[in-house]
Amino acid sequence: MDATPASPTEAVKPLSFTDKLVGVFSSPGELYENVRQTPPTNSNWVIPTLILVVVGLAMAYVLTTNPTLSDQMSRIASEQMEKGLQKQIAAGKLTQEQANQARDNMQSFGTKGPIIFSYVSAVLGPFVLVFIPGLVYWLLGKWVMKVSVPFMKVAEVVGLTLLIVSLETIVTLILQIGMNSVFASPSLAIFISNFSVDNTMHSLAAKINIFTIWTLLVTSIGLARLFMKDMPKVLVLVFALWILWTVITVFGSAALRG
Repeated sequence: MDATPASPTEAVKPLSFTDKLVGVFSSPGELYENVRQTPPTNSNWVIPTLILVVVGLAMAYVLTTNPTLSDQMSRIASEQMEKGLQKQIAAGKLTQEQANQARDNMQSFGTKGPIIFSYVSAVLGPFVLVFIPGLVYWLLGKWVMKVSVPFMKVAEVVGLTLLIVSLETIVTLILQIGMNSVFASPSLAIFISNFSVDNTMHSLAAKINIFTIWTLLVTSIGLARLFMKDMPKVLVLVFALWILWTVITVFGSAALRG
């Protein structure tokens, strides 16, 4: 049976952002009930997104200025480039001369590639994390759960979970510095001593992240309140989507690598 909280007799006041910051960690149900009952509030997604941008930029700076971690990123990028070139040569898409030219061009680019990618990802990534999952969840509500809510309210639900992602980013950076590895993370991958991006099981282990599970759980709570649906129904659908996405990205990448 769908959960249908009673409508308040008087207008509900929005929580302060400080209360929302605390609430997403301590009482997400109360937080998202307040989000549901209050008018659209852009700060619910804008502020967490900007916080994650700042945290991401700090992480990019540390990673690209730490000699050990920076060298690892450059080496990984070079290895992946070389494997890609060899694959194209084997497939007849490139001649050896063309591959040599491409290799020279990449080498002249030096270590700037990983650095540029790190900073661009830090700036654009948080916005992608709000609007792409937000769109998927909005369509989930509209097509599967037969509820009609404004897209930006879904963005608010997703946006507030970025506060958890910011904490994850900080924890990940601490682990990377402490373990001298760009592969260190609060996931099952932390138990793998010789992590390889070419190993499908290693990539799958990296996806099983305690913060990812936490974020999905809080997202499910938020969507259940917003859609006014039973939590178990929403939880199953949200985790099913995550499992599907994980399978596609991990095994799809493996297929592309050949």
